[in-house]
Amino acid sequence: MEAFDYAALDAQGERRKGTLMATSARAARDQLRARRLTPVQIKPSRSKTASGDGEADGGGSRIKSTHITRAARQLAILISASTPVEEALRITALQFEKSRLRAVLLDARAQVMEGARLSEALSRHPKVFDPLFSAMVAAGETAGQLGPVLERRADDMEAADTLRRKVLGAMAYPIVLLLLALVVTIVLMALVVPRVAEQFTVLGEELPPLTRATIAASDFLMAQWWLIGLVLAGLWMGFILWKRSSPGRRQWDAFKLRMPVIGRIIRNLEAARFSRTMAGLISAGTPALASMETARHTLRNTVMHAAVGDAVLRVREGAAVSAALKQTQVFPALVVQMVLGGEASGNTGPMFAKSADYLEGEFEAAMDIFLSLLQPFIIIFLGGIVLLVAAAIFLPILQLNTLSF
Repeated sequence: MEAFDYAALDAQGERRKGTLMATSARAARDQLRARRLTPVQIKPSRSKTASGDGEADGGGSRIKSTHITRAARQLAILISASTPVEEALRITALQFEKSRLRAVLLDARAQVMEGARLSEALSRHPKVFDPLFSAMVAAGETAGQLGPVLERRADDMEAADTLRRKVLGAMAYPIVLLLLALVVTIVLMALVVPRVAEQFTVLGEELPPLTRATIAASDFLMAQWWLIGLVLAGLWMGFILWKRSSPGRRQWDAFKLRMPVIGRIIRNLEAARFSRTMAGLISAGTPALASMETARHTLRNTVMHAAVGDAVLRVREGAAVSAALKQTQVFPALVVQMVLGGEASGNTGPMFAKSADYLEGEFEAAMDIFLSLLQPFIIIFLGGIVLLVAAAIFLPILQLNTLSF
C-alpha cells in the first residue's frame, strides 16, 4: 500500500484534495470514482509510507515528541466524537504535511483498513509510538475506552514535555555561569598571568608561594594545552564507554540514587513517571500485573527498572502490588502507603495518580532548591578564581612596597 495525494471534482464541480491509500495510481483512481469523484491529479504522497523497515520511524529525521503528542490529542478528540478509527487517522495525518509522522499515520490507517487493531498498527513503529503507547491503546480498545485512554496519554505526554522544558530552562542559567567561569579562568591564566610574570621576572625579587604556583600553572597551561585537551577528551570518552556498558550503567545509576540531593530528585521523578503510567493503565482496565510489566519500561534508571522487574515476579507469585514495591526499597514510602490504601479501597488507579501528582510537585520543589543552591555556588567559585589570581598578582606588589620602606 502507498499513499497518494489527489485532487478531484465532486458532483457539484467543487475541487477536493486529500490523501488515500492504494496499491497503485490506477487503484487510487478507482477508489475516487467509487466515491463519485472525478480524478484531476494523482501523485505519490510527499511522505512515502513505511514498509515496516523503520523508514517511517524517523528515517532521515527524528519525529518531534510534540508532534506525537498533538497526534494523540487529535485522535482522542476524533475517536471520542465517534469518528471511525481509519478516518481519524487520515484526518490527523493530513495535519503533518512536512513531518514523517504523516507517513506513519497513513501506514497505520492502511493496516487498520486491512483488519488490524489500532494498537497493532501503531506497534509497527516502535521508534515513534513506544511500547507503552501501544499498550495503553490496546487496553483502551479492550475496555472500549479508546478515546479517553488516548486523551489521558496525551495529557501525560504534555505534562512530561512541560516538565522537560521547565528543567532545561532552569538549567540554562547555571550552565551559562559555568561556561563563563571556564572562559574567565582561561583568559586569566593564558593572558593576564604571563604578562604579570614578565614584570616580576625583571625585578629579580623572590615571589610569594601563591604567585609562583599561579605562574607555574599558567606556564603549564600554555605549554601543554594540547595534552590537557587530550587527557580530558580521553577521560570523557572513557566515561561514556563505561556508562554505556551494562555494569557501568548500573553502577552509575546506583551512584546517582545515593547522591544527597540529586538522588532524591531522580528517585521522585522516576517514581512519578511510573505512578502516572500505572494510573493510566489501571484506569483503562489493564490488570495490575500487566500494568507493572508495561510501566517498568518508563523507568530510565536501571536500578529502579530491575527492582520493578523483581516486584513483577512477586506480584505474579501472589503478593500485593504495595508489598512488592515496598520490598524493592527504591520507591518513596509515600507511593507504597498510597497504593496500599488504594488496594484496601479498590481505587488503586486514582491513588497512583495522586502519588504521581505529589511526587511531581516534590520534584519541582527539589529542583528549585537545588538550582537556588547551585547558582550561588558557581558565583562563589567564579569569584574565588578571580580573587586567587588577583591575590597572586598583588602579593608581590605589596611585598615590594614593604621592602621599599
